[in-house]
Amino acid sequence: MNFFEPVATTAFVLRPSDAATTVDCGFEPDAVAVSPEGEAVWGALGFEGSGVVSVRYWVAPERRGKRLASAMLRAVAPVVFEAGAHRLEARPPVRDHAAIRSALGAGFRPDGGVARGAAWDGTHALTLGLLPGDGTGPSPRVLPDLPGGTLSDGVVTLRPLGAGDFEAHLRHRSSPDVYAGAALPLPPSAEEAREVCEWRAAVDWLRGRSALMVIDDGEGYQGTIGLYDVARIVGTGMIGYDLRASVRGRGYATRAVNLVRRWAFREVGLDRVWAGTDLHNTASQAVLRRAGFRLEGVERGGLPTLAGRRRDTLVWAVLSSD
Repeated sequence: MNFFEPVATTAFVLRPSDAATTVDCGFEPDAVAVSPEGEAVWGALGFEGSGVVSVRYWVAPERRGKRLASAMLRAVAPVVFEAGAHRLEARPPVRDHAAIRSALGAGFRPDGGVARGAAWDGTHALTLGLLPGDGTGPSPRVLPDLPGGTLSDGVVTLRPLGAGDFEAHLRHRSSPDVYAGAALPLPPSAEEAREVCEWRAAVDWLRGRSALMVIDDGEGYQGTIGLYDVARIVGTGMIGYDLRASVRGRGYATRAVNLVRRWAFREVGLDRVWAGTDLHNTASQAVLRRAGFRLEGVERGGLPTLAGRRRDTLVWAVLSSD
């Protein structure tokens, strides 16, 4: 990218890098963010391409947590577009959730999916793009963060599934009585469970695909509940849940469904939340009835079986107006 005139903000000055600037950021920077006095380097940017410009960004450890990366991206975007680019693209590693949030905060949108091996460290990347007319951010989120980080009714607390849940999640999802009710009734591999806990659940939440949460009764992981297949245009989403056998019968599932239902209507902005159950899963059906869902009918061949046949499911739903 061509050199540009320094861009001064109230918090820092963004200027082209030069040979005298030494930054231990892991790449050759094209621009650096320095303190207003010009003495300390707080961040760095690197660019590649012309029409579609790929940007890499770094923030000094002592300046992290101050939204500096988002501010740098916002400051440099007009410069990139004025130089002739029609798209500014970021490919942060899927495990670097802070870097993904920084791009979202600058208005980048997760429009390219997960690209294998495309991140700046050679791992999988989430591709985010910014166009000239997208504004300065933050990017609109289909699925917002939980208010305060959790949902709770005083008995159960729901929190996002994370890396620390790997062992409990693998044990739980490997129980035959749990995976038998899954869309594809198979246990996950250890690698699949680790991937979900370490990055996939978080990335799917940030890109608006699903919100997977742990059900915690104060004694740790007791199961999961998720909001899936969210379609903001038509205002719908699906709930799915599972509990450890040892805590069933305590009303935890009903409490969790009520918490997610209220969050989906009030915070996500949905109008209809639905769920599917096996024809013979009377316990799950009772949970939905207690949470205000109504039986709408039978979905013929709604889910696959390992034998190659399709199995029917019952469809339940609740409206925000109910």
